[in-house]
Amino acid sequence: MSTQTSGGDAVPREAALRSVEDQFAALNAHDAPRFAAFFSEDAVLVDPSYPEPLRGRTAIEEDMTSFFGTFPDLRMEVTSTVVSGRTVAVEAVGTGTNTGPLVLPAGEIAPTGRSVRFAFAVFDTLDDRGLIAEERRYYDAMSMMTQLGVGPQ
Repeated sequence: MSTQTSGGDAVPREAALRSVEDQFAALNAHDAPRFAAFFSEDAVLVDPSYPEPLRGRTAIEEDMTSFFGTFPDLRMEVTSTVVSGRTVAVEAVGTGTNTGPLVLPAGEIAPTGRSVRFAFAVFDTLDDRGLIAEERRYYDAMSMMTQLGVGPQ
């Protein structure tokens, strides 16, 4: 676990906030290449749905393309952003309807036609260029599966 401090290595707060706004605009536009462009070429992304981190911008773009196919009406609303040094923390609420297959490491889940609403948080560590070098996502995957009708009832 790394700790970042404010000071000379800090990313300007306004630039980080603008970047978050632009990244979530790309997400809500379902523009996977534009969304992935906020990550460094060798970024690492940790997501609770995957047993291993995604590695590299290309893998992140492919993952988002798949997720947009799973939830073609996906929307994320940012509710809070905190910037400290090179760390950016974002809380958001996501909504979407599952009309495409959900591809997970354990296999594929057929579309359910059900809607989900979920709280979501990410912690990003930025590199010297202000790109995301590491992202850690947090959300209640079991709640999402239950809402889709494929988890414990």
